[in-house]
Amino acid sequence: MSQKVIEVTLTVSSNVDVLIFGLDEEHPEAYVVNLNSANSQNELKNVFSRLLQMLLCEDIALKYIIASGYNKGLYKDVCKEYIDDLNRELLQVKGNIDKETN
Repeated sequence: MSQKVIEVTLTVSSNVDVLIFGLDEEHPEAYVVNLNSANSQNELKNVFSRLLQMLLCEDIALKYIIASGYNKGLYKDVCKEYIDDLNRELLQVKGNIDKETN
């Protein structure tokens, strides 16, 4: 099975720091996490839920991208760590799925 690479972009949109998960080409705004919002944890849960659904059908990996000109070092570092952790978690879940189905 080939691996689908999903781009996750850290950028600023309307003066708001956001992580954009490229999960739905038809509705790109559906998976945008507002990092300045108190609701960001719920938005991240929605993204994770969608990633798990996708993982049932195909192997996926997240590719972290920092938009040109983005300059907030703390967000850069924290988001990189989060995406790295998320990739590890997805690999672990995929391994468990494969064990269950074999």
